[in-house]
Amino acid sequence: MKRFIAAALSLSLVFGATACSSNQQETGSAAEESASTTADTANKSDGSKAQYVLKLCHEQVDGDPIDDGCDRWAELVSEKTNGAVKIEVYPSSQLGVKADLIEMMLLGQNVCTIADGSYLMDYVPDFGVVMGPFLFTDWDAMYKITSSDWWAEQEELLRQEGLEIISTNWIYGERQLMTKNPVTSLGDLKGLKIRVPNNDISVTMFNNLGAASTPMALGEVYTSLQQGVVDGVENPLTTLYNNAFQEVCKNVTMTNHQMTFSNFVVGESFWNSLPEEYRQVILECGQEAAEYNNELYGQVSQEMQTALEEAGCTIYTLDDNALAGFREASEQLYYDYEENGTWTKGVYDKIQTIINE
Repeated sequence: MKRFIAAALSLSLVFGATACSSNQQETGSAAEESASTTADTANKSDGSKAQYVLKLCHEQVDGDPIDDGCDRWAELVSEKTNGAVKIEVYPSSQLGVKADLIEMMLLGQNVCTIADGSYLMDYVPDFGVVMGPFLFTDWDAMYKITSSDWWAEQEELLRQEGLEIISTNWIYGERQLMTKNPVTSLGDLKGLKIRVPNNDISVTMFNNLGAASTPMALGEVYTSLQQGVVDGVENPLTTLYNNAFQEVCKNVTMTNHQMTFSNFVVGESFWNSLPEEYRQVILECGQEAAEYNNELYGQVSQEMQTALEEAGCTIYTLDDNALAGFREASEQLYYDYEENGTWTKGVYDKIQTIINE
């Protein structure tokens, strides 16, 4: 059914992989001459008509650091290709949910979306370990992981599944907990319906913490909080604030249960259809845009706690005993995933070795 939906949706997402051509039918040498002329026109520095279009969709609202970083990526690519490559940015999941977008990529469509390890593990299971709870405590660890041989091996396995990471190291943030009632210990979380992303790691983690994990799209959370469908939500402070959840949920617990970073992925067939020079530009500009996003996140995240307090929220910091309880309850996920074969045995220890090198 997903592939059927994706195929239907793909009709509205036209990949402009070739230069624009005349609407009139042409034959023989006249057609060749026309195609050549059109390609020359598309390559002119005015960039009025892109030869290649990439539709980039993410879940963040307009103005979020991720969204601003994507806009910056689009600007850089347009500048460095003289308009031959255009990245169109669609915030707030405007083109659909992540799962459908990935299916469309696998069908060869010119779409790109943001995906962290918890989503990529559907294709390469060990990718999920980087999204495990309380895995690391500083962003230097992220750079160690993504520059390691282990990461390169996972990327190659992902290519074999038909997906290509074209940008990584986008800081999404330290994930915190926002609830209608205060949560200052593990016991306070018991039975609460907590919205989580629709991935197995998040669902399992919060179930292990005693909550009732409730996966749903981010765009549905505000109304669900308002109507009592869920009792809370978890995400970085920037995401919580930018989605205005403070209007309907007033307690924030600084759990730091995940430090999350994101990647942008495209379909391998689409990626390989681009000229090498344009692929290189997209990669280089993606790295620059990631650094831009990370700088913005660093600036904004420092302001978010104050902004939430000014909006009437109470901020709770867990004491050492309470934090230890959260860690111990969530750590079981690593061992269960290795024991049941979801992840390769020893992958958690391998990541710890990379981080501590």
